[in-house]
Amino acid sequence: MVIKRDKKGIISDYLPWILIAVAVLVILMITIFLLKEKGGSLIDQVKNLFR
Repeated sequence: MVIKRDKKGIISDYLPWILIAVAVLVILMITIFLLKEKGGSLIDQVKNLFR
């Protein structure tokens, strides 16, 4: 008598979250690379928002 179970791998549960995290990291890296020259002024603008 063989009992068949539907088994999911752990990776299939976390795969969407891993893909979202990788996409966010890629977007952040591209943004940092493109705004490297404007980094100082960008930080100053963020500081001014909280004042």
